[in-house]
Amino acid sequence: MELFELKEQIEDTNIDIEYYKKEIERLETKVGIKASDPSKEIVKGGRFSREDALIQLAQISSYLDDALKRLSNLNTAKDKKYELYRKANDYDRQIYIEKRLFKWSNAKISLKHNGIGKSQIYRIIEKFEPKSNYGKKGES
Repeated sequence: MELFELKEQIEDTNIDIEYYKKEIERLETKVGIKASDPSKEIVKGGRFSREDALIQLAQISSYLDDALKRLSNLNTAKDKKYELYRKANDYDRQIYIEKRLFKWSNAKISLKHNGIGKSQIYRIIEKFEPKSNYGKKGES
């Protein structure tokens, strides 16, 4: 699996985690303790009861735990994959990954790689993306 595929899966997992957290918050308000007088409650027939909400809350919580574990595993895999590129001394690919995947600034890349210039970074990027408009005016 490529680093960019891992990055996409990490972003998808983060979206899932946000959704699960919002669902848990919504369901907790349904099953939470309410300070009201039960004699004044209007009894309505409905298909969504408190028990259903509790079951759904437990299920969503387990989905959230699974997503957090998956995110941890994906981050570990991404770090190991990047470490392989770093150890292999693939200088150009390393700069490309730092710029495109990690979205580092030119200054940060320059500091890490012995002061290479902005135009040299763009030339390295163009090796991997030859038809790119990368580095044109108005882009970062």
